[in-house]
Order: sequence, then structure tokens, then C-alpha cells
Amino acid sequence: MRIVPSVSRRKFLQSAGVAASSVSFPWHVQAATQSYRAAYPDMLLTHVASRLNASAALWNQQRERILTAVDVEMRNRYVREKFKEMIHGYPERTPLTPQITAVHNRDGYRIENVMFQSLPNFWVTGNLYVPTHGQAPFPAVISPCGHYPLARMDPEYQCVYIDLVKAGFVVLAYDPIGQGERRQYWNPETGQTEVATAPVYEHSMAGQLLLLMGEDLTHYFVWDGMRAIDYLQTRPEVDAQRIACAGHSGGGTMALFISALDERVKCAVVNEGGTSWRWPTHMRPGGGVGPADVEQNYFPGAKYGVDMPDLHIAITPRPLLALVEEYNPGFDRAAEEIRKRYAQLGVAERFGTDQANDPHAWTPKLRLATTRWLSRWLRGTSGPDREPEATVETPETLYCTPNGSLRYSQIGDTIFSLILKKHETLPPKRELTRTELTNELATLLRYKTLDAPLAARALVTTPRKGYTVEKLEFLSEPGIYIPSWVFIPEQKAATYPTLLIFNDAGKQADGMEFGLYERLARKGQMVIACDVRGIGETKPPHSPAGEWPGDFRQLFDVETAITYMAWETDDSLLGMRVQDVIRSVDYGLSRADVDKQRFRVAGKGAGALWVLFAAVLDARISDLTAERGLLSYGALARADRYTHSTGIFAPSILKHFDLPQLAAALAGRKLTLVGPVDHMKRPVALEAARRCYSITDTAFQGAGQFRIVEAAGGVYETP
Repeated sequence: MRIVPSVSRRKFLQSAGVAASSVSFPWHVQAATQSYRAAYPDMLLTHVASRLNASAALWNQQRERILTAVDVEMRNRYVREKFKEMIHGYPERTPLTPQITAVHNRDGYRIENVMFQSLPNFWVTGNLYVPTHGQAPFPAVISPCGHYPLARMDPEYQCVYIDLVKAGFVVLAYDPIGQGERRQYWNPETGQTEVATAPVYEHSMAGQLLLLMGEDLTHYFVWDGMRAIDYLQTRPEVDAQRIACAGHSGGGTMALFISALDERVKCAVVNEGGTSWRWPTHMRPGGGVGPADVEQNYFPGAKYGVDMPDLHIAITPRPLLALVEEYNPGFDRAAEEIRKRYAQLGVAERFGTDQANDPHAWTPKLRLATTRWLSRWLRGTSGPDREPEATVETPETLYCTPNGSLRYSQIGDTIFSLILKKHETLPPKRELTRTELTNELATLLRYKTLDAPLAARALVTTPRKGYTVEKLEFLSEPGIYIPSWVFIPEQKAATYPTLLIFNDAGKQADGMEFGLYERLARKGQMVIACDVRGIGETKPPHSPAGEWPGDFRQLFDVETAITYMAWETDDSLLGMRVQDVIRSVDYGLSRADVDKQRFRVAGKGAGALWVLFAAVLDARISDLTAERGLLSYGALARADRYTHSTGIFAPSILKHFDLPQLAAALAGRKLTLVGPVDHMKRPVALEAARRCYSITDTAFQGAGQFRIVEAAGGVYETP
């Protein structure tokens, strides 16, 4: 990784693939050269998916070499090691300090409302179902919940726990972060949620912030499950050698993760929890694309070749039951692979499957299958032939807190208060040379310096009043092209002062009549407006998978899906776009009609961050304007909700620096911040912005020019 040095015009002309004069067109509309669009119709998603699929193909070749029981065991050790690494390991075990807040005696069992601390002052709420007939110690089950707002208190789930306790199991059902009594946004006084009813919003909102800080939400989910096992082992009613894990939907995924990592789990049930291959990725033209909420993802799983069936296989030789709504090709293919590995270990009978023939839920057939499977392997019995009748409790009966909310009862930390405490120490105070900072940023962005030909293609020239618009494309890298409009003043000049600009709304947002670019061109400035990959003309032709209402739908849109796909291969969508900016600088400086001494770069919205990062990496950007950009990543970490796209997130960046430190690295040049925005994209008061960037202001003293202004005003008018 290195800073891109200043390069001669001759080298840029050579790397452009066309002479600068060949992209100057006559006044009349010219017949178009074929666009790169024909070759790359779904460019960004195809590009990212091809990397995923290439990695998947390589790992499938590795799996074909697993031929013996020893091979399976070695592979399982690798999978567990890499998965633990991807969830950032385990914290120190601290006292559970459990509390029983209420006890309810029922026919054949009792329910205890229990709480324990998985981390200091970080409480997990749950219910413990204990048989009151039979001989203790009993086998036991931890049950992470699926993504229902009520979590363990949902009637469907209560039926599972009652089935199991009546079959002779102690059951610990507990609330995941963002659900049940651990909801952040639910207000018990109004009975309403402040953001959205779906827990996945709470998961992804916090989970993406944790990634900025070099952590992940999966770590907390898995650790809660492991501490639930710790709690069961303190109970005299529990046989510590006969503990199982069973969950449904998102809870099924957590049952998979916990069981793969914690070998104290002697038997597992993964119910509709992701028994399928994630890679290779198969796309349908115009089809929906969307990510699971963030704690169900692990990065960079595709790079390490750890797919969901690999995690199922990591449970071997312990018994595993995989359940699904209905058998389907994806499930069947995964089950075939899992079954093969169990057979290689000589324990084929320890893997089973069943289907509900019913919609997505822990339906009666699957509840009975769960009880019978656990009874077979932990009790040595066939289990019940039919599901017993059950009377479910009201949520209020099962509350551990006075009003059903840890947050509103002011008990302990929430995930967001933990994030806030962690942020207080970030970024670390340290002295970095400009080269060190640049190299760290390049590594975080997975940035690659490219010298390949730009291979510019002239498409058409459009006449307008007082200027022309040259429409063209050039390559950022093989398979990725950048559509660009060049606004050329009517008054002829050998070279023009030039503004290279990137808008996250696309180049047409300000590029039509009566817009900014027209105003500048009519005043004698050239404007080069570019769409980085996935923006404007190359926006993926897909919709989000599912309907995501409200102001926070960005958590589940196509942009987030592609961001996650890039992270899965240890790449970065943000870094790719920064690369596109730098390649656009290459193109701009390759033109003979650009005044190299009056060459400015600007970005709007997310584009403000693209150009800031690009300027840190590329010393040729000497005059930079960042408009309506995020004030700082710290502004996100201090909030429990935000509307910024996942596409601007760089995992672990706050462990290194924040935007003010990066801006300070530009000292000696010219930097203008226009109208920075907060976590909700609202304008930040000028004085507050200046306080945030005091370190930048200090760095610029006597070197270059740094200013923060509230509105664009005339910042673009003066070349």
C-alpha cells in the first residue's frame, strides 16, 4: 500500500488507452460508440458475486479432498478456529450474579423468571422451566429465540418449552439482544416501538456500529448462549454432561453457531436456521437482493471457506437435527454434504432432517420432532407420540423486570450504552506519520493501486446553451466502468479550470439544465461528473429482498447486501469506490484541456467521504470540497439510530482514526467542508463542527487552507 505519487501527463495519456484529443467531439450529436453497459449490464453485483463464486469454487475443490474421518476432524478444527476469529474471540468469563425474580408453579413443572450477567452489568433475561416430577439431575436445553419481538414470551415458543419440560428437560429460554425485555426501542409506557417492530432493525443498527469499532454483534449473541450454558451448569437440577441447544429461525442460526463452537452442547436442533449454501451466489435479473440482519453474517467467511454447512459439520460427531419448512434443492444439497461427513465419521444415524409442510414457524410437527430428537439422544427414550396440551403465559407473568424492559427499568447496560463506553476510548490517541496513516487507511479500505489502461469510450456529445456535454465511459478496473459527463464551456480555451465531482445521487442530480454544473460551465469552468460503481447509471437493477418500511430501510437495501458480499471476500465496497475516484482523477489529469494547476475534486453526500479518503491516498488531489458528508464516525457511535448507508462503513476504522484525523493528514493542501451532517443526515451547527475538527484546524495552521462553511454558497464558483 502506498500513496499515489504525482505522475506526468504523458504517463496518464498512455494509461488512458486513448489520446485526450480523441474524447473531444464536434458540436453536432455524434453516433455513439457501444457502451460498456452492453458487456456489464449488472456491473457491480456481477463483479462482487464473481469474486464470491470464484472463492466458493476453490473451497469446493478443497472439500472434495476430505475423504477420511481424520480429514473431517482436521477440517472441523479449522472451521471452529476461523469462525471464532471472525467473531472476534471470547471475552473474559465474569460472575453471572444470577437473580430469580419470580417463580410460577404449574402442573408438572415450574417456571422461574431468571436474569444473569453475560458481561459485567450486561443482563440477559430469561425463563427457566424445571420439571417437578422425575429424578434430577435432568438433561437441559438452552433455546436462543428467533426474531420475534416478544422472543421467549411468544406463545409459539412457550409451547416448545412446555413440550420439553414435560418430557423431562430443564429448559433455559433467553432473550437475544434487541428482543423481549432487551429491546432498545420499545416503550412500555406507550406500548409502541420508536423505530420499527421487527427486531432485525435493532440487531443491524447496533451490529453495524460494532463493526466500525472492530467488533461484531455475533460475538455478543454467541457469548450470551455460552453464558446460558454456564448458568445451567450452576443449577443442581441439571446434568452438565447432557446439555443441548435448540432454536428456530434466527434462533436456529444462533443454535448452529453456539453448537459449532461450544462442545459442551451434546445435541443440537437447527430449526429453519440456514441449512443451505450461501455461496456460490445465484442472481436473477431484476430479482430481489437483501442481506440477513448483521449478526447472522460473519466476515470474511467466503475468503476462509466457512459456509453454513461447514458449521453444521463442525458439530460432528454430536447428534444434529436440521429442520425446514419444506424440503427444497438448497436444503437438500446442504443436507447431503452434512450427511456425508457424518457417514465418514461412522455416525450417520446422528444426523437427521425433517420438514414442517407448513409456513415459517416452530409449528407443532417441528416441536414434536425437536422433543423426540432430544429425548432419543439425551434421555435414551423415543419421546412423546403427540404434543401435550399447553397453557401459555401472558408476557407480564414471564417478565423479569417491573415493566418488561431492562432499558426503561434502568437495569444495566444496553448494547448501545456498551458501544458508547467503548467509543469513549476511540480512536486511540497516537502519533502517526502521514505515510503510516495512509498505509493503514489503504489496508482498511483494501485499496489497490491500478495502472491499467482507462480505455475511455466516447459515446455522444449533447449541445446545451453555452456549453456542451461530452458523455463517455472509462474503466476503473477490468469489468468496472465509470460513466461520466464532461461539461465544456462554449468559450474556447486551451485549458479550463476543472471540477471533478461525485454525487451519491448520481451525476444527473446536479447535471441537468439550471443545475450547478451548467452554472459553472457557463462561467468558464469545465466540470467532470462521474458515477462511481453502483451509483447513478450503474445502480444495481435490483430491489431489496422483502419489504422494509420506515426511515431505516437502508439497513436492508441492495447497497447493504453488496457491502456484506464484499466483506465476505475481505474486500470493501467503500474502498472500491475510493478506487473509482482515484481512477477518475487519472482520467481528468489525462485530458489535454484540463488546467492541471486549477484542478479541484468534490464530493456530495456519501461522495464527501469517497473524495476525502481518495485525497488521503492520492497526493495529486490538492484542492478538495466535501459537501453534506458525515461529520464523523463517532457521530454514529454516539447514537442508537442513523440513516447513513452501510456503504460508507469501513470495519475497524475507529480503532485507527476518525474523519477529523484523516482530514488533518491533508494539511498543506486546500480542504473545505460544506454543511457536515449528523447521524440522521441533519445539518450540524457550525461551531459544533469546528469543535469536532479542532485537530484538523491545528494541523493546518500555517500549512494550506482548511475551512468549514454551512452552505455551498460560492465555494464551487471560484476556480
